[in-house]
Amino acid sequence: MRRRSESELTLPVARYFHRKGYRWQTTELQFYEYNIDIYGFSRTANLTVSIELKIKNWRRAFQQALVYQLCSDLVLMALPQETVHRVDRNLLEAEGIGLLSVHRNNRCQVILRPRPSPIVCENYKRRNIRILKQVKGSADDRC
Repeated sequence: MRRRSESELTLPVARYFHRKGYRWQTTELQFYEYNIDIYGFSRTANLTVSIELKIKNWRRAFQQALVYQLCSDLVLMALPQETVHRVDRNLLEAEGIGLLSVHRNNRCQVILRPRPSPIVCENYKRRNIRILKQVKGSADDRC
């Protein structure tokens, strides 16, 4: 079985969140020294979401997800179905971080629902939404 790359997870996850109402999306959104793999905004729900994609290193994804809670209402980690079982779900649940499994057929399955971030900073959130407005359409075209 061929090893998957993070880039192979991007489109299925972006499409999943597009269907969930996050019509404004961008990839690799810079937030300090980090790049958020997928950042989305739902105008109808007035919610933002950050998704960190990883193939194996869920602990690194968890560290990044904790930081993303500063700029996102909801934060999730997405991993391939083959490796998602390694994640400490209790740790994610304690911090309110969601978990998404990406199957080989590109279907996404929520393993753990995220809780709204208690530390989101409205200034960061507004800044990121402004950036999404500037790039609006690019993610819509490919989803």
